[in-house]
Order: sequence, then C-alpha cells, then structure tokens
Amino acid sequence: MSVALSIVLIAFCALGLVKFAVGFVVPYPTRIRRVASYYDRGDRIISIYDTVTLVIIVALIVLLFVTGIHDLSFITGLIVGMLVVQIFFHRFSEPLLEDKAPESSAPPRQIMSYAIQARPGWRGVKSCG
Repeated sequence: MSVALSIVLIAFCALGLVKFAVGFVVPYPTRIRRVASYYDRGDRIISIYDTVTLVIIVALIVLLFVTGIHDLSFITGLIVGMLVVQIFFHRFSEPLLEDKAPESSAPPRQIMSYAIQARPGWRGVKSCG
C-alpha cells in the first residue's frame, strides 16, 4: 500500500508542478481561452474535476491510514490541504449581490480565474503573455 500511496502522491506533485509551470510557459491568450471554455460549458467541467479530486482525496486518506502514519503523512496532508482549498474556491459559483459585485455579472471564481491567468506571477516574476 505504501507504494500505491507514493505513486498517487508523485502523480499529484507532478500535476501541481505542471499546472504551476503552465502559468509561466503557456501564453496568456491560450490560457485564458482554455479557462473561458471551461466556464462556457457551465459548472459541468469544474464539478466533474472537483468530484474526481474528492474521491482521490478520500483514497489518499484511506491509503495513509492503511499504511500507517509515517514519513509520507506530511506530503499527504499538504496535497490534501491544497486540493481542499482549491475546491473551496471552486464553490464560489454564485454571483455577488449587486451592491457587492463588480460591474461584471460573472461568478467570483470566474473573475478570480481570469485574474490569476492575467497575472499568475508574484511581484517581480514575469510570465509569458
């Protein structure tokens, strides 16, 4: 079971690194078209992703307890925590009330996604696009 847990954790770490790198390597017009295509289809794509991710989180936790809490527990907790935060933000799918909303009627998570795609770097770090 420890091998299975290690494989799943390595896969998630690789996925995280790839998603991080995309923000710096893929030009902005390509990234934002991809993001826009997800939102153009409604909540379906993001909901499917979140559901699959929640199933994997449960599998990670089960594997962690089956293998015993040991050196892999830190990275498992870190990965699970990051994914839960991502899902938390994905749940902001309702537009804000008029007095709280920006001029756009887009859901807050869409505005956040666009903002992240527009400036994925930190202060002093430039991205492509």
